Amino acid sequence: MRWTTALVVGWLLAALPAQELERAIQAAEALGARTGVAVADGEGKVLFRHRATEAFAPASNMKVLTAAAVLQGLGADHQFVTQFALHEGRLVVRASGDPNWITGTAHSPEAIFGEVAAVLQRLHVTTVRGIDLEPGSFRGPDRPATWPRDQLYTYYCAPTGPFVLEQGTFSIGLSASHGALAEVNLAAPLVDTTLRNAVEMVDTAKGASYGAIDHGDSVQVRGKFYRRSPPVVIRTAAQDPATWYEAALRHALGLAGIAIDPTSTVSVADTVLHEHRTALSASMLRMLEDSSNFDAEQCLRVLGDHLTGDGSLAGGLAAMRAELEVLLGTIPEGVVLLDGSGLSKGNRLTPGTLVAALQACQRGHGGKVLRDALPIAGQTGTLEDRFVRTDLVGRVHAKTGWIRGASALSGIVEQSDGQVRWFSILMNYDPRKDGLNKDLKQLQEAMVAAIDKLGGKG
Repeated sequence: MRWTTALVVGWLLAALPAQELERAIQAAEALGARTGVAVADGEGKVLFRHRATEAFAPASNMKVLTAAAVLQGLGADHQFVTQFALHEGRLVVRASGDPNWITGTAHSPEAIFGEVAAVLQRLHVTTVRGIDLEPGSFRGPDRPATWPRDQLYTYYCAPTGPFVLEQGTFSIGLSASHGALAEVNLAAPLVDTTLRNAVEMVDTAKGASYGAIDHGDSVQVRGKFYRRSPPVVIRTAAQDPATWYEAALRHALGLAGIAIDPTSTVSVADTVLHEHRTALSASMLRMLEDSSNFDAEQCLRVLGDHLTGDGSLAGGLAAMRAELEVLLGTIPEGVVLLDGSGLSKGNRLTPGTLVAALQACQRGHGGKVLRDALPIAGQTGTLEDRFVRTDLVGRVHAKTGWIRGASALSGIVEQSDGQVRWFSILMNYDPRKDGLNKDLKQLQEAMVAAIDKLGGKG
């Protein structure tokens, strides 16, 4: 008989919980995926472990550790505060590293900059001598050197920095036209820029593709667009987030009739014009529910700035290690932290470390924020289409993870009697294998079903 994944899962369901879990692990390892599992109850008692102290590439399960460290160091009620001030006639913006300025949300850049312009209008300021963006300690590279260099143009490799809009990206809208070129427009952020359109209309969907790249004061959009395609919006990593930030601010001032003239005289005394505040919890939700690499790296930089006055990528990682030592007592041997997102292939975590961090965070003031930000089985985020048609829908809160060669799932199972099971499942395999992750995800779900019944639950 040929053993398919469906047959293996059916066979597992007939076993006792611990046996079921062990057999699912055996099935994964038979497919070539080295598998580590750690499970503990709500009091921290270890219920199951397999390779729990071995180090694995965690993929996006690294974000669980990042979230725990950031919440420990910044506090669950942390707010990003960006200050706008008038100093010697110049508009000065002091960075907070706020990641939450996104069009279509309560913190739309257009609305925030509009508030600043409105304050200037109330002060009868019609001209400022210039704009100064003060980065504070946010310095150095905007992306980890260990990220894939051939993917830096993608939205999921967007840059971080002191002044960032739209999670380090810009968005271009494309739609079909009756002419030789597609219709293109800048969807976000709103700036004064030149769109250089070279997107050809084509009569077949085969080979249709398109992309965009920014060049300072212009954006080049090129490719082929299928004539019958519905409108689309593409997101692309910005070359320099601060350039877009200043351009959006200048655009908003212009709409309000406020000019920028270095030779002008401003009679208004130095004053703070506006302070914009956003909550850390919004970024936590994107980091875990949407698996945002940008938010993970940006929040680490804010952690470094807050704790040691070093908002660089290296400063963020150093601050992360310090907070994890507070949470865990010590960082286990074999753990390697190269970034906060898990995109770097050289990261290494153990399943036991992830379970310990989840539990330690839960005992602290950041536990509710982390738990509420985790995707929910069959309902939200990256778990929306997982565990469907099972009784685990709504009861599993967990972070998914995948990069080539690594698949992972870590989080919590809520039981009907109010008890919980904390778990981490890390799998590593030959990255040259294609299509394996679908089978591994099914086995992960079978493992979680067994974990739900561990410890005497019927």
